[in-house]
Amino acid sequence: MATGILQDRPIVTTSSQDQLSSPVTPTATTTAAGRSNVLSARITSVLSASYADLEIRDALETLDARGIQNTQETRRNLRLDIQKEVIQSNAEIIKDFGQVAEVKKKLSVSCILTAG
Repeated sequence: MATGILQDRPIVTTSSQDQLSSPVTPTATTTAAGRSNVLSARITSVLSASYADLEIRDALETLDARGIQNTQETRRNLRLDIQKEVIQSNAEIIKDFGQVAEVKKKLSVSCILTAG
């Protein structure tokens, strides 16, 4: 390794033989190691989660009450199903507010007619 005159960092030089022997694509070993690291990170995440947390317990109780099974298809569709339920719930709320607005409008009209 040589040190550049204007730089504090060392300059790394490689021979043409090193460049030819280094693979461009990951090998099966590095891919397996990467998968192992991802799996290890997920396991650590799950094990480090505090199930004493009320939000996590409520979520698990809701899933249990709905009878949701832990399948690949269920996991894939869970977010979409929940979003669909939220949209339907919001639509019902908006409909109810519309009915309240209609009643308010009728009351205000009748109050104006009786006062006038």
